[in-house]
Amino acid sequence: MSLIGGCNRPISDAEKLRAIRAEAYGLMKTDAPEKPRSWKKVPKEQWPLAIAGLHPADVTVHTWGVDIMTNAYFDGGYGYQVPLSKADLPMPPACYSEPARGVFWHNPC
Repeated sequence: MSLIGGCNRPISDAEKLRAIRAEAYGLMKTDAPEKPRSWKKVPKEQWPLAIAGLHPADVTVHTWGVDIMTNAYFDGGYGYQVPLSKADLPMPPACYSEPARGVFWHNPC
């Protein structure tokens, strides 16, 4: 069980986190959801390099930003969120840490 828990932490590599943020902003431009939907799944074969390097279960562009789900669970799972602004994050503030400016890590809440 500790092996599983050990995988559920954000990376600390500043360069990779900057790349993830830049790629997420790119996805917000190229894969923006079309109305009336408020989200759009990004197919695995279209994931940018740094985001794909996280080995996510899912990448979704929302109207508020990008959700990079690394481990999906019924309670929100684990992963990264790159919002347009911190105020746009969909979960309560206690669910997040900010390993790099504009890149938020979330635990289940």
